Parts: sequence; C-alpha cells; structure tokens
Amino acid sequence: MQLITLYLDVNSEIYDTNTRKIAFALSFMKEGTAAAWMEDTIAFAHLTNPAMNQPNGYRTWEQFLDHFEEAFNPIDSAGTALHKLHALKQGSDLSEYISTFKQLCNQAEIYSFNAQKDYFICGLKPALLSKLCNSGDIPTEMEAMYKKVITIENAYQLLLSHRTATSDPQNRSNN
Repeated sequence: MQLITLYLDVNSEIYDTNTRKIAFALSFMKEGTAAAWMEDTIAFAHLTNPAMNQPNGYRTWEQFLDHFEEAFNPIDSAGTALHKLHALKQGSDLSEYISTFKQLCNQAEIYSFNAQKDYFICGLKPALLSKLCNSGDIPTEMEAMYKKVITIENAYQLLLSHRTATSDPQNRSNN
C-alpha cells in the first residue's frame, strides 16, 4: 500500500478524489484474499443505504486505509515481527539479512542494543559469527556491528575469489 500511496501523491492531479484513489488501489487486488476483500468493498460501496436512500459510496481515502489495515495487518504486528525475528537466519545475502533484521526490530519495537545484538548474532551463519567473535573487537552499537560483519564477510569473499583465481591452471601458467 505504501507504493500505491506514493504513486497517488506523485499523481495527485489525476487522483484528486477519494473515489479515484480508492478505485486505483482496488484495481491491484486481483488474487486471493485481496480479491475477495476488493469485491466486498465494491459491493458495499454500491449498496443502497436505507437511511440516506443512496449508495454507501467508498467513503474517504483515510477510512479506506483504516479498513484495509484492519483487514490485512496482523492483530499483533509487534508480536508477529518478534516471532519472525526469532526465526530469521542469514542466507547467502548478508545485506538482505541486515535489512530484514532492521525492519523486524522496528516492527517489534526492539531498540535496546543488547536485545538487538543477541537477536542479530543468533541469526548469523556460524562461520561469520565465529569470525566476529574471534576478531577481538565486538562493536557496542548496531551500525558498527553491521559494518564489522560486512567487512569480515567481504574479506572472506575476497579470500575465496583469490584462492579460486590462484588455483586456476590457466592463471598459474601465466605467472
């Protein structure tokens, strides 16, 4: 929904009414639960309100967003983020792990360095965690921690690429 809101902001001269904004957002809800929700929203908007003897309409953009969040956001978003944080493990892309980690910490409202550090190192690959611990200098701020593990990982990747290059028979014959 953030990208839709951004698009609407940039194109405010076109999407200048609540109905246009809502219709645009609904046009993307074509599959699964979102499609069912979209159909219900359109049906409700076209139902005649007996008290006013006219269709309900789509209401305001803000009301639409509230209704959308009620339907699709987890009831306990902080708890859901905490659960995801417990299960988060570093994959092949360290930058993706760090980005997801930061996002989940914000959603779970975890701001304490010690808590973040514990979750962060638990999700690191064992080899990278070992290198971090053996470095003798574990940072005391999360941004410094991110930079440190990135530096360690980059140095390891450089070492691997150097080993690959020097073990290639073509490279040895040229030296």
